[in-house]
Amino acid sequence: MVKLKEIAKLVDGELIGDGEVSISGIAPIETAKDGEISFLANPKYKAFLKKTKASAVIVPKEIKEAGVAIIRTQMPYLAYAKVAKLFYKWPYRFEGISKDAYIGKGISLGKKVTIFPSAYVDDATEIGDYVVIFPGVYVGPRVKIGARTIIYPNVTILADCKVGKDVIIHSGAVIGSDGFGYSRDERGRYVKIPQMGTVEIEDGVEIGANTTIDRAALGKTLVKRGTKIDNLVQIAHNVVIGEDSIIIAQVGIAGSTKVGDRVRLGGQVGVVGHIEIGDGASIGAKTGVAKSVPEEAKMASGIPAMPYQTYLRVMNILPKLPNLLSRIRRLEEEIERLKGEKDEKCIKR
Repeated sequence: MVKLKEIAKLVDGELIGDGEVSISGIAPIETAKDGEISFLANPKYKAFLKKTKASAVIVPKEIKEAGVAIIRTQMPYLAYAKVAKLFYKWPYRFEGISKDAYIGKGISLGKKVTIFPSAYVDDATEIGDYVVIFPGVYVGPRVKIGARTIIYPNVTILADCKVGKDVIIHSGAVIGSDGFGYSRDERGRYVKIPQMGTVEIEDGVEIGANTTIDRAALGKTLVKRGTKIDNLVQIAHNVVIGEDSIIIAQVGIAGSTKVGDRVRLGGQVGVVGHIEIGDGASIGAKTGVAKSVPEEAKMASGIPAMPYQTYLRVMNILPKLPNLLSRIRRLEEEIERLKGEKDEKCIKR
């Protein structure tokens, strides 16, 4: 149980209502019950303020009152994230190193490391304090894993890769698979180029389920601090992704591309290799990025990528194209008719 006034202090919000109310959990505004707190970030749910059974609701600053206690804050979604952590309970109980896990030679283990059964940790690996490694995980030789990192089931981290502190890697992700590098010989056959680089994941990164991050041909593929990567993302060799970027599901980034800080790539974005996406750029879903996007291009969408306002105009025109084509054909026919009449007059003269 947490007092409502304590929650208001935690989120630096303005409390309107009884601060002594005890809160036992958090729930959606439409299903919350007495004793629970909810939040309102999207205005389309505003009507629920009149009928919610929650004991309190976190709301934007513009809402002055409601039928329940409210905590007014500039960023209600951020406040929700902070409050959710109060009530989140880690659902996994195993602690220690299972006798059914394989632990290689020359391993360096921090304090209070958890390694579940059926995990495989290869030789000369360094694992920091409080790391959790779930069943089915493979950690290759000479891998380094920072403190408090969580590696969920069936993750593969191949040789010589480096994972920072407070990283979360979800099930099925593969870190350090070979980059897709080939050269054609004189007969047109593909010759594999050894991928001799590594992958480095900096602190605070989250990597979604079944995402793949390829090792560099030479040097390293790098994901910088605080970046969050969704499920089913492909990051090719020698890609660099800056700090605090967001990469949504099914994005593919080709080799040697540099993605800046605070970039947002929407779902199914495709990015060609050897280009740069500037700091703070936003790329809309399903966009094909075929050339560099400068920092000042705040948002781009479409195939090929174009400034967002241009994309909106193009999308507005597209449904009208059949009608426009018909009009153009009629105009062409009218021009031909007028030209014919003019030619006849000239002949008569």
